[in-house]
Amino acid sequence: MKTGKFLRLSLILGAALFSSACILQAAAPAAQGNVIVVTATPEGGKPAGEDLPSPTFTLELTATFTPSLTHTITVTPVTLKAGQELSCVTGPDWKLYEWVTKIPKDETVTLIARSVPEIPDYYVARTGDGKECWAFGASSVISGPVSTLPVRETPPLPTVSLVVRNRVYIDLVDMYIRPAGDSSWGADRLTSPSISAGLEASFSITAGYYDVRILDPYGHALYEAYDRAIGADDTYRILEVATDVEFKIQNGNPFDICKVDVQHSGGSWEKLYNSADGGGPIHHSEQRDVTLRAGLYQLRITTCASTVMPVTPLYVFPGPGIALI
Repeated sequence: MKTGKFLRLSLILGAALFSSACILQAAAPAAQGNVIVVTATPEGGKPAGEDLPSPTFTLELTATFTPSLTHTITVTPVTLKAGQELSCVTGPDWKLYEWVTKIPKDETVTLIARSVPEIPDYYVARTGDGKECWAFGASSVISGPVSTLPVRETPPLPTVSLVVRNRVYIDLVDMYIRPAGDSSWGADRLTSPSISAGLEASFSITAGYYDVRILDPYGHALYEAYDRAIGADDTYRILEVATDVEFKIQNGNPFDICKVDVQHSGGSWEKLYNSADGGGPIHHSEQRDVTLRAGLYQLRITTCASTVMPVTPLYVFPGPGIALI
């Protein structure tokens, strides 16, 4: 085998195949990367008439590879440094979704996603202990390219058990709950017997923002709230009807009043007004400002001559008013 620009293939065959030996030579292209070497064994030829061994060929391949380029991508992390203690919850509203953990003030967490544009300033955070939850970032410092964060779809709102507690001194008989801003109150949600004073009732409802109206047996609204959050946290899941009413009492008697006491059903007598506290006697037609929890009471008046007058009923409900005593 000769080296150079040519690849020479020499084959010598005996007289049994051809009448004379033939030598074939072919020009080969210049080697380009891969080199093919063909060697004929044995080399040389023998005189005609002699037995020749079968030719043996050895094929040797050499491959050359060019390595591809490797690109290194550097990703700048997006972080949140809490400006105050944050509730980290299962969705983009800390009032409505279930609580997962808290992010202490000044702690830095990694942000891995952002909310849809309709719910701004909420991010999915990965806390130091590996938990993933949603945090409100408007009061915090956000660092890094926020626009590179993927958008995370809003999880479904949870179903919560709304607890209504009666802390006034009269039954609650009607309750209306509508999505915030709706024009119609819809059906009465309190279809079971009324909620008596001191008791409570539960209602299953999808977390959200609602208008709520709760009435007494006489049609007075003892509780009214608009755009109220009803969510998984107890602060927003428990609704207490505990309405305190500010009103005036006016003396319609010809004598002076020095003391007024009230008693709700099942309770003891409590002071509503006492001249000894610095307000002085209530003269005829005079008024005094007082505050009392909404409900039904018995009212007892004591004159400045220490005469106790007969007990009379008193109903206190929200709204401006004057109780003539």
